[in-house]
Amino acid sequence: MIRTYAELGPLAAEWDELAQDGGSPFMTKAWLSAWWSGFGQGDGSWMTLQDDDGSLRAGAFLQRTGGKLTAAANVHSGDWDSVARDEQSRAQLWDALAALGASRIQLQGLPEQAEGTQALCDSLQRSGYSVVRVPGPFCPWLELPASWEELIGGVSASLRSQIKRRRQGLEKAGSLQFRTVTGGESFAADLDTFLALEASGWKAKTQTAILSNPSTERLYREFARDAGEKGWMRLYVLELDGKAIAADYGCAFAGRGVFIKTGFDEALSRLSPGLVLRAEVLRSSIEEGLKHYDFLGEADTYKTRWTPQVHPRVRIFAYKGLARPGYRYRKTLRPALKSVRERVRRSDGAHG
Repeated sequence: MIRTYAELGPLAAEWDELAQDGGSPFMTKAWLSAWWSGFGQGDGSWMTLQDDDGSLRAGAFLQRTGGKLTAAANVHSGDWDSVARDEQSRAQLWDALAALGASRIQLQGLPEQAEGTQALCDSLQRSGYSVVRVPGPFCPWLELPASWEELIGGVSASLRSQIKRRRQGLEKAGSLQFRTVTGGESFAADLDTFLALEASGWKAKTQTAILSNPSTERLYREFARDAGEKGWMRLYVLELDGKAIAADYGCAFAGRGVFIKTGFDEALSRLSPGLVLRAEVLRSSIEEGLKHYDFLGEADTYKTRWTPQVHPRVRIFAYKGLARPGYRYRKTLRPALKSVRERVRRSDGAHG
């Protein structure tokens, strides 16, 4: 039985159990509710597939504005998907989503190579949609070994040397301390410290810091509060003489570490506090017994130096009826325009 709810209510615990099975904190009620509080528009729907006894088999949180149906996700969401007891239930949920009849559907952050993502595309096409798959981002992902020594022994000699030299440089500058904060009396103050540090440099200047936007701040504060209560939240703080010089906002969820946001003191850039922090976070994750570490986002060099592995995501665009011209734009015109822009940039660079 397919149902939709304005609020998840008594199904929240079952929803989070399925999110744990899927391994994504971004599919928990805590994240989705915080995201909706900050960025939701139109009508938000907890779409569920339930057994006759009311138990949850699958679900997805979506927003609808006019004739457009979208994932409750944006650039801040590390991924998005349905939660599901099994792939058959997931496929049934996608069939129901396709049957809603929205003229445009946009879903982002789906695992590109997953069986369920293909089932979604198949469901949409059977319902008469023209579907475009846009690859990306290609999120770096690290399988954590049993020990720090094994991990550091497997990276390049250059990276090992840099970590050692940067740490020694910081230790010469003062007393260096690393802390992992999961809750407790200092949690609120440590969260404020992280937010101020994340907004202290170029992100503040470009208005991309968490504190630059009330909606973004609401998302991260509300999720930190709820995730902290459930034991998922991790604030990693690197301090020099008692002052935070680098910090991470992350999670430990379903056996994996999740890298969500980071910040560092740009006045100390020459000593690479971010690099030293990353090494300490990975060491701490191994000691905690986590099995994987998801860097999320784009495959930036500071991430790929730790691992060549990626978990590719994909965006799905689907059109039908009067919205079908959007398919032709997304499928052919938009990629052509992008190619032209890239050629112009390369030409300008060559003659600059």
